Amino acid sequence: MFSVVEPVLLLSGLGMVLFAYFQYARRTRDFRAVVRFWERRLALSRGEHAWQRAGIVMLLLGIVVRYVLVLGLI
Repeated sequence: MFSVVEPVLLLSGLGMVLFAYFQYARRTRDFRAVVRFWERRLALSRGEHAWQRAGIVMLLLGIVVRYVLVLGLI
């Protein structure tokens, strides 16, 4: 069961983060900031920030599930 949950969490998390960045790029027309996201130039709106954080949480949960599966804890 958890082997199905892992890719779902990872893909949905990635999709949520990309959705937040797409919304930002559409709102500001600043595509360079999206490509260079590590420079902290993104001024995300409240909704974009919520999508980004939710996506990061989903990605982290997917990684945790992967470690649990690899370690054989379940």
